[in-house]
Amino acid sequence: MAWKGEHGSAGEQFALALIGLFPIVAMVAAVLVQSKYVAALAQLGSLFERERVYDEHQSAVSGGESDTAAPETRFRASTVIRDRAESTAKRAVKAADKLYFVLGVLNVALTAYLVGAAPQYFHLWHTPKALFLVSLRWWTFMKEGKHWLLADFCYWANLIGLVFLWVFPSNALLFQIFFMVSNGPVAWSVLAFNQSLVFHSHAHMTSVFLHFSPIIVSWALRWRQPPNAAFVVCDTDAGCWRHPLGLWWDGTRYFYLPWIVGYYLLVYIVLGDFLKRNAYQTLFDRVTTSGPSAKIFRLLFRRSGVAGPLAQRAVYMSVHLVFGMVTMGLATIYWYSYFAHSAFLVTIFAASVYNAAGYYFTVFAQRYEREVAETVSKAKFQ
Repeated sequence: MAWKGEHGSAGEQFALALIGLFPIVAMVAAVLVQSKYVAALAQLGSLFERERVYDEHQSAVSGGESDTAAPETRFRASTVIRDRAESTAKRAVKAADKLYFVLGVLNVALTAYLVGAAPQYFHLWHTPKALFLVSLRWWTFMKEGKHWLLADFCYWANLIGLVFLWVFPSNALLFQIFFMVSNGPVAWSVLAFNQSLVFHSHAHMTSVFLHFSPIIVSWALRWRQPPNAAFVVCDTDAGCWRHPLGLWWDGTRYFYLPWIVGYYLLVYIVLGDFLKRNAYQTLFDRVTTSGPSAKIFRLLFRRSGVAGPLAQRAVYMSVHLVFGMVTMGLATIYWYSYFAHSAFLVTIFAASVYNAAGYYFTVFAQRYEREVAETVSKAKFQ
């Protein structure tokens, strides 16, 4: 590929920056379109109020006198109002999901284009999405009491990537740590948690983004930078060759171990009672109570005789550490091989697509109508 310059022309940078703002503009449009959905739910929420107004109208028309046919008439009218409101709300939910689906497909298409055409600018596409999607997740999780999930490992891994990109772009050690964690535990979490590229769900798309986009960033910076690029990914004295144990140990001691210790002390000891009292969810709660990992951890706790909450959490963090160290060991392979790294990137993406196929053809087909009905039903009582 022929590079036109160290950073490209000012026009190219401006155009790509505008492309990077696409997710924000698109999501604002989604909110505006979804206002129909809000209006429909509000219509449902005021259903009983409209029935009361209808009763008063009927009473005024009849002069306040009793009418034996009035109850039946009122019942038919309220049923019609309810059916129309539910139908409108269902159409609005489906319209919003269609919009999210379109945005999801466009996101994948533009991501693939940038990776192939201008990988040196991929960070301009990655950064605004990271900031917006994490902010959106924090806002939605706050309402559900799940915001402490944002203290988990993958969010910190994404953070150090942004710190490297925008604060310390010449710190090769920081990039190498980011490379190890993003191609290690962050990437393998796509398989461990069956993360799916479900286009109509911003929650699923955010999860896939947080675990897959850092791999692309690391790939683009490691292999597809032009000469004299602004980002320094290798030590100037030793070049890009490093002993595998050095790469692995730097990722472990400078990032993984500090996060493990800090997370355990803060979330489980300092804030343990606070989180339990407010029913705030952590990843430990999710992993040990649902999904295939729950059975494994229950068996592990039972076989090891671990019963106390802090001891169980210590076991969980130990498993987390072992998982991270093993997967970072595998990530050292990708540091040395363009082909292996590229194949790994494609494999993780294919896994998320495969998981999504299972969702769409089994879970989604059976549950979608029921989920829409449940959403509308809940709105009646808000």
